Amino acid sequence: MLKRLFAAAAIAASALVLPACNTSSGPPPPVQVHQRLLVANFAAGGTTSNIVAYTFPLSAASAPTSTIPGSAGGPNGATGLIEDFFGNLFVADQDSNAVIAYTPLVGSASTPALTLVNGVHQPQDMTFDSNQIFYVANFSTGTNPTGTISVYTGTLANTSVPAVTVTTGLNGPTSVTSNGAVIFVANKTGGNVVAYNLPVTGASAPALTLSNGLTTPVTVGFDASNNLYVVDNAASKVDVYTGSLLGNPAPNFAVTNGINAPRYLAFDTSGLMYVSNAGSITVYQTPVSAASAPILTITTGLNNPVGLVVGI
Repeated sequence: MLKRLFAAAAIAASALVLPACNTSSGPPPPVQVHQRLLVANFAAGGTTSNIVAYTFPLSAASAPTSTIPGSAGGPNGATGLIEDFFGNLFVADQDSNAVIAYTPLVGSASTPALTLVNGVHQPQDMTFDSNQIFYVANFSTGTNPTGTISVYTGTLANTSVPAVTVTTGLNGPTSVTSNGAVIFVANKTGGNVVAYNLPVTGASAPALTLSNGLTTPVTVGFDASNNLYVVDNAASKVDVYTGSLLGNPAPNFAVTNGINAPRYLAFDTSGLMYVSNAGSITVYQTPVSAASAPILTITTGLNNPVGLVVGI
């Protein structure tokens, strides 16, 4: 039986580093205070996609202050974004079947410091768990049309291969996130969210499945109070679970005001929630409720925005 484990492990707090980063045996640097909002514009896919950055403080008039343009070796159908503990930016690059990563500070002239291709196919999202293990959600592959979760251990390099591949319980995974001793996956095609106890193996199966009230879940995430959020794309809502997750409960409530075909969400340390919509980024003050409305909406510089991360 899966217990709702809500350890205070931060997804980004990983000691996995890129070859170009400092690998000193000393203590890791302090977590950076967020300075920018980075957004993956999928646009029409391929090299039409890019990654734009907005500098804090944000306003309704905010425009990108830097852009990583689409290219064959860079953003090429960019979807999910995450930053690790060191501020390295990881990009799920769907159309190039790769995860690429940039060392900070990323900007218009940045080039990938890492390109991970082994075990990666139509990647949608990534996460680190509290044991510094890296997970990639692959929407589908030739041999696994319902998708996989590729799991990497050790220091990531261009030649890294998955230590484990999870297939059971997946059906079009578009998001993966870790919370303590559990990983949660949003199955867009399957219309559900599944959770796996850690450590996972090739034989791992979901310990919990949420489907009640969900249509096309595309992203899962947690706020600072460890409430579960599910971005439901076709239903234009963000579902929120505040109680026990056992027994396939329905969401406690949904945020709908300002939500339009949402794709991803992120939280910052000041208590704000960011949601990427069909043509905007909407920002909400937490704790949210069914009556929550955006405190800020950004539209400039966006073209089918998907992944987003609050970072440096």
